[in-house]
Amino acid sequence: MDLKRSAEGLTVIAIGAVLLANTLGYLPWSIWWNVLSLWPLLIVAAGIDIIGRGTDNTWLRVFSSLLVVGGLLYGAFVMTPSGRWFPFVTFNSSQGTTAFDESYDHDASVKTGVAEISGGVGEFTLAEGKDLVSAKGETPFDEPVLDVSTSGSKADVVVSLGEGMQAWPSGTRAKLDVLLDRSVVWDLTLKAGVSSTDADLSELKFSALRVDAGVSDTSVKLGTISSVVGVHAVPVEVDAGVSSLKLRIPEGAQVRLRIKGGLSAVSVDSGLKRLSGGDDKRYETSGFDEGDAYYEITVNAGVGSIGIELY
Repeated sequence: MDLKRSAEGLTVIAIGAVLLANTLGYLPWSIWWNVLSLWPLLIVAAGIDIIGRGTDNTWLRVFSSLLVVGGLLYGAFVMTPSGRWFPFVTFNSSQGTTAFDESYDHDASVKTGVAEISGGVGEFTLAEGKDLVSAKGETPFDEPVLDVSTSGSKADVVVSLGEGMQAWPSGTRAKLDVLLDRSVVWDLTLKAGVSSTDADLSELKFSALRVDAGVSDTSVKLGTISSVVGVHAVPVEVDAGVSSLKLRIPEGAQVRLRIKGGLSAVSVDSGLKRLSGGDDKRYETSGFDEGDAYYEITVNAGVGSIGIELY
């Protein structure tokens, strides 16, 4: 019996079992953030494997594989957000959260804007509103960031939850709710972080969209392309990360979709016609016509699940 090959097979089975538990909802996708924070363990395991090969010691090589499996299980079942440890933060039940509620009034002279919204760790929502930008919620971290500057008809907006090494009290969650001006055409970047993210963009106008799903459960709802955005093909780029990602597109919208690489389970609505498969999957809406305004969507798949739906 080749013990080393058996141990490698056990490693693959363990990874697959955790991914299956993520997909079925028994484990949150955020546990991969914990696992990734144990990356020095991979160096230790690689060093043990090198020694095992150099000394022709099978048991050392088996131990290196078991060390990787142990790290995976520890990250998945011990280092959980509901437990006593979380990467980069220390739990301390004596510290509470800080509530915040800030906004910048609507400015009729602002027609376009560049916005970067970062959800951090916790719950994150984004939708349309009447103010140029508003942000409210609560955080156990540093003070949240809301920076706004305007120049002529253009606005620059940065919103994020606080970061740093402050304690995250047991039983509390950070939360960020952001509203952007529905009358402004936005060049929009969303960074989900380690979060539950719900971005309802159905009533927002944007000329470009970038989504970094991070380690999250992310839902993004697109709307009908407005003629005022000034772009014929609206680019949407999504880095799926280690996440459960749902992208919702309105019925009747013209879409060209590309899903590249990754280890994600992919589900695409039957209303999108598949043009190619493999590691570079391409789809188009039925009756796609380049003469109409359309979404040019690129999804860089990671580890998790990706669902493309029409509503």
